[in-house]
Amino acid sequence: MGRRRTIGFVVSGIMDEFIEQLCRGIFSEATRDDVNIVTIPVKYIDREMKDIPDLFEYQYKTNIKNITENNLDVLIVAADCIGCLTTGEKLKAFMDELSSKNIPIILAAAKMDGYPGVIFDNKTGIKEGITYLVKDLGINNICMLKAPDHNEDASERYEAFLETADYYRLKIEPKNVVTTNLSSVCREDYEKILDMNPDAEAIFCANDDIAIGLYGVMKDRGLTPGKEIKVMGFDNSTNAGIITPSLTTVDADATHLGSRVFSMARMLLEGWDVGEMTIPTRFILRDSFGSLLDKENVDQRILDKQYLEEYFYRIFFKYDSFNKNSDPEIIITFKTVMTILIDYINDNEYNLERVGFVKKKVDEFFMKGALKYTDISVLLAYIDRVKIAAMNRFDGYARKCQAYETYSSIMGKIAGILHSNDEEFDNIKDESLFTLKHLVEDALAFNEYKDEHYEEIFKNLNYFGVNNAYLYIYDKPVSHRNGEDFRLPDTIRLKTAMTDGQIMTLPYEKQIISADNLFDNEYITDNKYNMVLMPLYFRETLYGSILYDLTDITYKSGEFLANQYALVARIIDRLHFYVPQPDMP
Repeated sequence: MGRRRTIGFVVSGIMDEFIEQLCRGIFSEATRDDVNIVTIPVKYIDREMKDIPDLFEYQYKTNIKNITENNLDVLIVAADCIGCLTTGEKLKAFMDELSSKNIPIILAAAKMDGYPGVIFDNKTGIKEGITYLVKDLGINNICMLKAPDHNEDASERYEAFLETADYYRLKIEPKNVVTTNLSSVCREDYEKILDMNPDAEAIFCANDDIAIGLYGVMKDRGLTPGKEIKVMGFDNSTNAGIITPSLTTVDADATHLGSRVFSMARMLLEGWDVGEMTIPTRFILRDSFGSLLDKENVDQRILDKQYLEEYFYRIFFKYDSFNKNSDPEIIITFKTVMTILIDYINDNEYNLERVGFVKKKVDEFFMKGALKYTDISVLLAYIDRVKIAAMNRFDGYARKCQAYETYSSIMGKIAGILHSNDEEFDNIKDESLFTLKHLVEDALAFNEYKDEHYEEIFKNLNYFGVNNAYLYIYDKPVSHRNGEDFRLPDTIRLKTAMTDGQIMTLPYEKQIISADNLFDNEYITDNKYNMVLMPLYFRETLYGSILYDLTDITYKSGEFLANQYALVARIIDRLHFYVPQPDMP
């Protein structure tokens, strides 16, 4: 094509945690390839607008029209995320529209006839979790909040539930299963499963959002997850780790899946045929199974050396012994640290020198990057369980205090590491949001139409870590109502370009650009890039698009950033067409 090869990633939204992880996996794997990657959010098919803050987010679907067979070489599509609220037929129609563009397509975390892709092995982690309920906790009455059957992942999760229940001869009746959507807002479904199953001992939810919604209904009824009813989710989202009690779940490593998706895209670009790849999932034990809520449930095997490897893989579930990037010293160091701790407990001998040695070994362990292989909530829960088990071994008050101090200092060390990282990110994020706060206010000070005004607003992008951005404005705004077909205007103008931090306003005669060159205009950076294309709209009116670097900050506030730039585009457009009236006598 005479240009750098470009891969498009069609997603629901960039502020979705799962999508962010997929992006990070794709970008990480692509570091050694000379390719550009454009993330293209289109939101959701059939999403109800009445219950969301942005009643006009349907405008994101117009992003599809910016894709042409001449501007992208491969399309990666997170189809099940985009179609999680629609029917199988409508999702297929969406995929058919993409397929008609004659671009090779790979599915990410989705399965559909006729398309290659990478999917999760949904069943393994679910079977491990239900097995733990039955074998370790003695639970037999298990219910499920399932998702609609048109979602392939949801169907496999339901199948895994039924297959495991059948294996353990659990009786599953129609009342034990309630279908809901993949969000946390379907309160009537959560009420229904509790009303129909007052004797339920455990509820498996098709994803973490459903489980978090169930938490709210249980709380209103005076029920605590982990005590009266065990709760398990799927996805291992950030909220699963920080909610109280922390949510037992199945880890589906979206970052790893993203890297495998890009490997498949690489093969396509090199002319290879590709098929389907499966990524394993793992069961993550947390407090919603009662591990910390009842001290009598603390597993005494936690202080048995022969189970150290089993616990390692349960805690550091992101560690892959078959992956060349996994450090084999991590597991060795873990066993060493835990052996020292267990000996310290069993010997019942306390001295400051010995405690200092334990802390030194813990330091060595974390210096090896152990935190990247786990969720912090899982690690802290494990340390807390070890602490409880240890203190139960000591009779004397003084020894209990000494053990408490040792384990608390370890937990404080981990918390300190996390706090320093979070504080740095929060400072950057606060500064960028403060900048956005004044963006529209500055635009309101414009008193005449100038293309240079677009350049002024680009000066704020550095607060978001953005060094490359390209603003495309239609010659005339386009009115587009929900459900109407959208046709890309014949004329698109590249008003302003920021390349490697340098901003310029294009001369009017050089602004016209075709859709085929949206991702490869003559001003675009010579370096390979990872960018996102966002629509600029105000209610029913579209003004154009903005293409900019996808950074750590824009994952968190990129949609808000695009909304503010759309408001500025509206203000400048109004100045363009505003004609002052003569003074009245």
